[in-house]
Amino acid sequence: MVRRNRSTRCILVLLLTLSLLLTSGCSTSPPANMDWATPTVSATTGIEAEIQDTFDAYAAALVAKDEAGFLATINQENTRFYASQQELFRRLEDVPFDQYRIALESVSESAEGAAVAKVLTTSTLSGSFPGLPQPTRSAYALVRREDGWKLSGDASEQALGRKRDARLEDFGKVLVHESGHAIVLYLAPDAATAARVGGQIDDAYPQLVTALPGVELPRVPVLVFSNQEQLDQAYPGQWQEWVGGASRQLGNSEREGGEIIVQAQVYRETGSYDPDFQSQTIAHELTHIALFPRSGVSTPPLLVEGLADYVAGVEPSPLLAEKLHSGAALSPSLSDLYQPSGFDVLLSNEAAQLAYDEAGTAVAYIERDFGGGKVLALLEEFKRREDDGTDQDQLVDEVFRQVLGTGWADFENGWRQYVLGL
Repeated sequence: MVRRNRSTRCILVLLLTLSLLLTSGCSTSPPANMDWATPTVSATTGIEAEIQDTFDAYAAALVAKDEAGFLATINQENTRFYASQQELFRRLEDVPFDQYRIALESVSESAEGAAVAKVLTTSTLSGSFPGLPQPTRSAYALVRREDGWKLSGDASEQALGRKRDARLEDFGKVLVHESGHAIVLYLAPDAATAARVGGQIDDAYPQLVTALPGVELPRVPVLVFSNQEQLDQAYPGQWQEWVGGASRQLGNSEREGGEIIVQAQVYRETGSYDPDFQSQTIAHELTHIALFPRSGVSTPPLLVEGLADYVAGVEPSPLLAEKLHSGAALSPSLSDLYQPSGFDVLLSNEAAQLAYDEAGTAVAYIERDFGGGKVLALLEEFKRREDDGTDQDQLVDEVFRQVLGTGWADFENGWRQYVLGL
């Protein structure tokens, strides 16, 4: 059960990488977003700057916690929308925004003094990753008043051809729990879960920086959704099954980082029969946050997944040692797992269990016999060489020789002896 869930967690990381090229074994390059409808009328009246000023004031008020300034950007005559925006402000007033940006993508006038604007929205949290992550798309209806343009309705369905994806604040007031290494955003029923997740990130952090010497993370953002229904609305079509926690890449650089997403109901259910799995899940996903910018297209996923399990303290099951003792062929083999698609083609629970056992023990072997920091050095060298076009088998052998002083064949033999001696 636990091993199957850990495989599922890798799949969820893949599914959550919605529009960024993730550079680990749990990654994919998703298709382009093709559902952004083209307006029938293009703006020709030079109103873009005026409307952008309105969005700038709206965003600045959210950061400054200025409710009067926020509501001054809303059309009071649309009483229903005005009330919904007032409620939105109050649901977000505890969120420690450092930056909140709404960039006008295009605007079309539907009538004199009325327009529909398509926008890109993104934000950062104070004390977390400083780089603005990839924005989300939405649209607003606006009307012109004597003192400028005012937001007068959500036009996402009109402009996108569908409703916008839900956000955490759509389900209630967003509360905040800050720990030493996490900023957890959650809803009122999930306060205990939020505190527990924050503590688990704090507990895992020392092992992470021991395994990755010199690497530091700001407070990692965590979103806690209450149940599967909320997740399905926030990430429609992205979830095949759920085990309580997954990581999501927000950008290709360390400045953009990533976030952890928790499904509180399953997280609590899992903890009721396997509390260790909760903490291992969070530590595993925390490691992925650190590895997102340090992994390239040629980085062996066995290093990424193995390091995540190593930091999480996951012990190998007896299956791997049993197969090695019996002389049975491993499927997948350790060599299969240094291919970029190594963790994307696991077709059974046993294959997934073997893959994670192999990867975790490979990293443990490196840590024991080659010294701390060598896994990070391997990652950095693979990242440096990700575009040099070398065949993957040759690349792995060359990088292992350069960093560890041993070629792949000798490394694999040493790893077998390490596992047999456990």
